[in-house]
Amino acid sequence: MGHMHDGSLVGKTFSQRLFNWLGRLHVMVIHFPIAMIIGAFGIELFGLWRRNARYQHVARIMLVVGTLGAIVAASLGWFAGGFYLADRNPVLMTHRWLGTSIAAFASLLVYLAFARRRRQRKDRAVYWLLLPGLTVAISIQGWLGGSFMHGGLRHLAF
Repeated sequence: MGHMHDGSLVGKTFSQRLFNWLGRLHVMVIHFPIAMIIGAFGIELFGLWRRNARYQHVARIMLVVGTLGAIVAASLGWFAGGFYLADRNPVLMTHRWLGTSIAAFASLLVYLAFARRRRQRKDRAVYWLLLPGLTVAISIQGWLGGSFMHGGLRHLAF
């Protein structure tokens, strides 16, 4: 049953119940795009190490799938946190806007991944700046989400 109590949706409209339900899907969806985008970075690095450009094709597919998942996850996150531009909780606000930015930058990265085949040098340099940066941002985003959901730094206690 999770954190929902049976009586918490009593008296709510259909749209309120739908928004609540969509928000609860955020936690289920987030793991797939995280794995795909970080995995795409790993495959790109492996391809560089092996000096084999065929790995770039696999990384591009993973990046496209991960980006689509990131867009869905960010959208569901807005349902989970509510449609507010600012929050009283600074962790939630940072998590909200970093997640939205990750989806946007991942979309740009997909464009660059396919454009770099046509325009070599400049797009490739930007791609290689954004891909590790996006990987770091996703790691920070996961930490922020865990901090928000599990009580700050206490979730790291050993």
